[in-house]
Parts: sequence; C-alpha cells; structure tokens
Amino acid sequence: MSSVASIVATLIPLCIVLGSAVLAKSLRRLSWLLVLNIGWGMVATYLVIWPNDFFVRAVGLSLALTIWIPLIEETAKSLPLLWLTSTRRCQWYVDGAILGTACGAGFAIRETWFDLGGQSGDFVGLLIARTTSTNLLHMGTCTIIGAAYALAARRPIKSRIAVSLAGLVVAASVHGAFNQIQQHVEGSVGTTLVGIAIIVTTRGVVALGFPISRYWVRQDLEREGATPHEEHVLAGGHGTARVLDDFSHQFGPEAAQTLYELINAQRALGIARHGGHDANRVALLKREVDRLKNDLGPSGLLWLRATTDTSPPPAFWHHMHHLHVTAQASSN
Repeated sequence: MSSVASIVATLIPLCIVLGSAVLAKSLRRLSWLLVLNIGWGMVATYLVIWPNDFFVRAVGLSLALTIWIPLIEETAKSLPLLWLTSTRRCQWYVDGAILGTACGAGFAIRETWFDLGGQSGDFVGLLIARTTSTNLLHMGTCTIIGAAYALAARRPIKSRIAVSLAGLVVAASVHGAFNQIQQHVEGSVGTTLVGIAIIVTTRGVVALGFPISRYWVRQDLEREGATPHEEHVLAGGHGTARVLDDFSHQFGPEAAQTLYELINAQRALGIARHGGHDANRVALLKREVDRLKNDLGPSGLLWLRATTDTSPPPAFWHHMHHLHVTAQASSN
C-alpha cells in the first residue's frame, strides 16, 4: 500500500509541473531545467534538516514554524533559481514561476516519501492530506519566488535585491501562516483550502502569461504599422495554428516553419521590450526577427499584410503562390 501511495504522491506534483509548462508553451525549452530543479528540490529536503532542528531547539516549535523554518525551506528550495532565472532560457517571470514550481515539486515529493515511509496506519488519509495541502503549498510558494527572481534578474542592482527579497518574504509568510493553521486548527479543511488557494493563484500567474505577452506583441506591431491580421498572426493568437496549416499547404512546410519561428521570435521580442530585459537582448532579438522576415520572402510578408481574416478565398492563395514562384525564380 505504501508503494502505491508513494507513486500517487509522486505523479500528482509532476503532473502539475508538466501541466504548467504545457500551459505556458515552454515545455520543450525548459524541459531539462525542470528535471534538474525537481532533483534539487529533493536534495534540499536533506539540507534543511539540521537548521530546522537547530531553530526548534533555540526558539521553540511555534516561533520556528512561523518564521525560521519557512524562511530556511523557501531559501533552500529556491537556490538554483537565482542563477537559472538570469539565463537566456528564462525569458520572463512565467518561466521563473514554472522553474520554481519544479523546485517545490521535488521538495514536496521527497518530503511525502519520508512521511509515508514512517506511517504504519492510514496511508490513504495521509496521502490525501499532503497532496491537497502541504504539497500544493511547497509548489505554490516556490512559484512566487521563481517569478520574483525572474522579474528581478535584468533590473538594476537595488531593484533586483528588493524584488527578490520581497518574493522570498511573501512566500515565507504564506508558508508560516500555513504552518500556524496546521498546528492550531483541528482537521485538514483549513490547510487544504490554503494549499488549493495558493496553487490556484500561482497557476493563474502562468495562465495569464501568454495573453499578456500576446498583448505586448500586438502593441509593438501596431506601433510599427502592422495590419490587424499581421498583429493577430505574429502575436500567436487564436487561430494561428490554422493559419500555419494553410500557409504550409500553399507555400510548403519550410516556409511554414519559418513563419512559426517568426511568431516565436516576435513574442520573445515583445517580452524582452516590456519585461525589463537589457538593450543588448532586445537588439539581438530584433535582428533575429528581421532575419526571419527576410527568410520568409516577399510573398510571405505580403500575405501577412494583405489578408484580413484567417480564411482567405482560393483566388488569393493562387495569387500568393504565383508571387512565391516568381520570387524564387528571380532569386535564382
């Protein structure tokens, strides 16, 4: 029974991490970092044992659970995020939030294994209690820290320190409040509600990420004089997949792949411009966008500018195909 409970306790946090990355469309880009962060979260459970015991003896259980243990555990869980959120793979705060979720998931999984290993009675009761409260808390608080670190990574030093510390303090405060509820309120309803509330809130951060970045891209494109359809496609809005399919059918899979890369590059540029990235990063992405537009060719760019909806008439596609063939012939 304990082995089955351990498997379930492992799968639930992993599914939350996977679902978050899929929701933010960053699973492929962050995959190996997510694996490393889950592993680190497991390691961190060993690092906090001695400090936690020390503060329990030094200041008493209640004060330790309220202040010191949350601060120690949140700091230990999030250590890799200080570096990871400053890398190019972590483009903005949503990426930091997902990486933080992975760290918290690893910590939650290893802690649950430990608790289940020492349980001789009701495995199911303990499993439900942990997966609906403590596990969600660990992932949610570390999500807050990851988002804060990513927001701070490319800002001036004073802002970087202030935002990073603010994220850590908020996470530790939520953790401390949870521990107090768990210690003083009978039953598991209170802790379950806190756990669900924190994970729902932090998943909202991830869910809103793509619409926010899409809005930024459309703002940038509007300033550049783009047509509404061009804004829609390059921002990665609803119906873009259908546009890519139509484009592939008319101009071939290579051209469609270039358009797909242009959509992603345009989104990254929008995030960099609005998300606090430095000028060098913005300039690099702008060059990449210009290169992809050049690779797309005159027919592809004309299509982006001329279409007014995501389902142009057949005569339009015939005209576009003619332009594409003409452009290829002239280049040869």
